Amino acid sequence: MLLLGQVLTGSTQTIATKKGDHLQKTKLKVLDLGPEASGGDVYWMDFLGEAALSDDELRQITRQQVEVEVRRMNASAGKNGGAYLNATGGAIRFNGVIVQRALRSQEQQSA
Repeated sequence: MLLLGQVLTGSTQTIATKKGDHLQKTKLKVLDLGPEASGGDVYWMDFLGEAALSDDELRQITRQQVEVEVRRMNASAGKNGGAYLNATGGAIRFNGVIVQRALRSQEQQSA
């Protein structure tokens, strides 16, 4: 699924996996601007491993309109009884070009 949106904010960090490995994780807050959006839906999206953004890539897309590949969406219950929609993202395209260097090189190799 593709989502047309504006990146409002985000951060990148290194997390430890259950196996003890280290993994890059980017968390973005994205405002849905697509034609199906119901009045400004906002999603928190996680990008893991090769889909994570470097600090420079994150600065490049903050406050910009992008196209985001949504790999998975699931719902969870919050502490206060609310329901939350969680999304895991893949490639992010800005001006038609994949932002993440690792994903961009994979696409070029397969072409």
